[in-house]
Amino acid sequence: MTRVWQTARVQFERLKDNTRVRQAAVLYLASFAGIPLSIVTSIVFTRFLGPSGYGDFAFLDSIFDFAKIIFPLGLFHAANRAMVINRDPLRSKQLQGAGIVLLFALFVIMALVLLLYGITDTNLASKGLDRFFLYLIPFGWIFLFEPYFNNVLHAENRIYELSAIRFLPKVITFMAALLIFFTMRDFEGSRLAVIWSVYLFAFLSIYIIVLIKTGFSFRHIRQSTTTILGYYRTYGVHLYSGSLVFAGALALSGILISYFSDDNTGVGFFALSLAISRPLALIPGVIATTWFRDFASLGSIPPRMTFLTSVMTLLTLILLYLLTGPFISFFYGESFLPLIQITYISGTGMALHGMAGFFTRFLEARGRGRAVRNANMLTGLSVFGSNLLLIPVYAEKGAAISLILSGFIYLAGVLFYYHRLAGNEKIHTFGRDK
Repeated sequence: MTRVWQTARVQFERLKDNTRVRQAAVLYLASFAGIPLSIVTSIVFTRFLGPSGYGDFAFLDSIFDFAKIIFPLGLFHAANRAMVINRDPLRSKQLQGAGIVLLFALFVIMALVLLLYGITDTNLASKGLDRFFLYLIPFGWIFLFEPYFNNVLHAENRIYELSAIRFLPKVITFMAALLIFFTMRDFEGSRLAVIWSVYLFAFLSIYIIVLIKTGFSFRHIRQSTTTILGYYRTYGVHLYSGSLVFAGALALSGILISYFSDDNTGVGFFALSLAISRPLALIPGVIATTWFRDFASLGSIPPRMTFLTSVMTLLTLILLYLLTGPFISFFYGESFLPLIQITYISGTGMALHGMAGFFTRFLEARGRGRAVRNANMLTGLSVFGSNLLLIPVYAEKGAAISLILSGFIYLAGVLFYYHRLAGNEKIHTFGRDK
């Protein structure tokens, strides 16, 4: 027994001294610590806004989620690739600066398109949200910083900064939610405006701090931009075309629910189900992000890593099934009981998408942009097609079912390309040694 304890202690010390393990732990904790904060915040926001009002918030958020998928045009993916293979710290700062310039150029295009949409869309007008949406457009560049940071920090292995942008905005919104709960119960103004002001400030403040900390340079901006555009043609455009169909179709789910409903209550239910089941996608994503640079030089994913990731995801899914019902009944109240069944369905879909994303990160690290594009496009088409069939009939529950169907297709697609990449080696993706 003493020998077993000593062996375990040695292994623990080795893990503690491993940089990648420490980074994974930080990103894992940052991602998961934000979940209870987000859930508590959503409880306050739903009580402050009501089911329909929270649905309005979720609907507008879905529009900007869709926009931040469409309008980066793959340029941030290209910047990621340029930085992954770069070893010069000064050059990295110049590439970051070029990425920021491209971001604001993309925002101009995004703002013009959203303005046209806001003026002409009948669904926004019928739900009384058209004018409020137009007020939000000038702040749309804040949303573009999320894909920018996810690519830049990810490429530079700035795991601590990446953890900050995932966790600290949730801290700010949580603190604001507590303030709202104790001081604004009888507020008679625009409650939606209060929530959106808090939401935008939380992200903007942290993004500015991270920008200052990471540093960027506008020197040699033309050369850096040309470098990014070069990788765009060979890498970024492939990932973009795939993610446009895939992630765009997922983001459209909430928007489609609104178009087939009298109000946005169902949009809120679907958004909350995704928020509650987020850990199912986070576990594989955190592990793959931390080892992204290492993946670039590996022939295959270590089997034990795949096995542990799968087990952790499955255990989290079981916990979701056990705890969702009592949790929603107690904290959200009777008006949110339909959320329970939707969360069961969404959780299963998120687990499948999370594991597929785990293998996708490996393909990205190995520069297999076309493979990722093909898998994403196939998945996106399945999401879009099943949404069109299921949402008109089953509303938000149909969107959740679509998440499961597309999850199976996504996982099958990336596993196909992963095994092709690994060559003739016999790989057991559930933990057996070669």
